Amino acid sequence: WGFNNSQILSNSIGGATVASGYITPGLTSNPANLAAMRFAYMQLNFSNSEFSSATSNMSNSGFNGIDFVQPIPVYRGSLVLSAGAHKSIDFMSTSSDNTYEYSEKGKLTSYHLGAAVEFAKRLYLGADIKLLRGNDEMVEHGQEATHYYKPEFSGSALTLGLMHVITKNLQYGISFDMPRKVSIEDYYTESNHINEDESSSESDIWYYDAKKPMTVHLGGAMITRVLNLFYELEYTDWTNLEFSSDTYGLQDILDINNEIKDEFGATLIHHIGGAMRLPIIPAHLFAGYQYLPTPFKDSYNNLRESYSLGFSVALKKNFTLQGSYDTYFWEFNGSPESYDKFSIGVSLHNIPGL
Repeated sequence: WGFNNSQILSNSIGGATVASGYITPGLTSNPANLAAMRFAYMQLNFSNSEFSSATSNMSNSGFNGIDFVQPIPVYRGSLVLSAGAHKSIDFMSTSSDNTYEYSEKGKLTSYHLGAAVEFAKRLYLGADIKLLRGNDEMVEHGQEATHYYKPEFSGSALTLGLMHVITKNLQYGISFDMPRKVSIEDYYTESNHINEDESSSESDIWYYDAKKPMTVHLGGAMITRVLNLFYELEYTDWTNLEFSSDTYGLQDILDINNEIKDEFGATLIHHIGGAMRLPIIPAHLFAGYQYLPTPFKDSYNNLRESYSLGFSVALKKNFTLQGSYDTYFWEFNGSPESYDKFSIGVSLHNIPGL
């Protein structure tokens, strides 16, 4: 199902960013947070991820994302723009049994452009447009045949959000990931190991679209000089996921959509996070927890959980070192599986001349 990613500070507080304001500059679940920024900001980060099952494991390293935030001078209130690119979903999985060896590796990258304004005093509105591109590779290697799938993804997404600062210490936010359609070109190859002649291998390309239903984010935050607490509720009704295609038969499309309604359900995800400013030294510590039920009714015990830790240390006046560790764990068919991710990055803020 993939593992969601964002910038380091958002990951560090368990993704509880719908009302995080200026604490998590850049891409969050609520673009209205941008309007709380008062200075130019740029950050980039790298990550190393590892997936482990009871029988095997795999790892992947590389560039994870870059973000740029720029306030625009206005007569009243605030106007802030943001742009960046992120590996928004990591596809990783590997396992084996007496029948098959299975592996999967891929990613979905998001290129985004966001803007937010202070619509009224302490009331912020924002929007973020994303261009989605990615691919995945899945291999099922058996004693008699190997099945190889290589889907390529393309699409776009729109998020709208609101954040309201009630008092100096309390604020809440709500945002909507609007329904989005992703187009897939799925390259498929099957090789038969028993018969080695050319007719034992076949390939095809499947073209289809998947329309993801709306996701609602709702939550609040308590902001103080030393300690910050965050909570976010995320709701998606996956029974409204819709499959369509110009090349599949009508009956096949109806059967797939009926299967989605039978096997998928709604998810209510909880994100909880905290941030603490350390005394004396210019550093912050972050922690987060995520309760992540999956939409599959009969897999993963319908639950994944995640813990995260992070830090930021100001090395110079405008230069900060950031890092985070995220771990996900669950059971699949009675066996434990996990996904671990280490990220390291830097940020520039209060950039002179901007």
